[in-house]
Amino acid sequence: MTFREKIDWLTIGAIVLAFGGYAIVFPWGLSGVPALAAQGGLLILVAAAMTLALTAAAVVLAIHRPRDANAPADERDRDITRRAATRAYYVLIVGAACCFALGYWTADLAAVLNGLLAAIVAAELVRLASQVGAYRRGG
Repeated sequence: MTFREKIDWLTIGAIVLAFGGYAIVFPWGLSGVPALAAQGGLLILVAAAMTLALTAAAVVLAIHRPRDANAPADERDRDITRRAATRAYYVLIVGAACCFALGYWTADLAAVLNGLLAAIVAAELVRLASQVGAYRRGG
């Protein structure tokens, strides 16, 4: 397993844990300013926890295999990244369009922002899963 694939797997795990926890803990009954304040506070905690966890994991992996960590991306890596980003882009566009419709029907800013967050998280998971799948298939 390459260094990039290990980082992708760790990122998938961190996103699922962090945003799964966010979805469970978020006070869904709130709306308006209290919901936006709660959302902002939780997002700061999620971002800080993910940053610390992924940084620590990347440092440990880099110490364990410094040559792999410092290897430049080759043509195969760039192609895998490009194709994965293309797939994620479509997921993000569909998710954003759904959020515009949600905003039109509900006019609840907290729901729209959570929808946009869900679209971003889904797109990132699609990108990472596409990259891992491509590495598993060999390109």
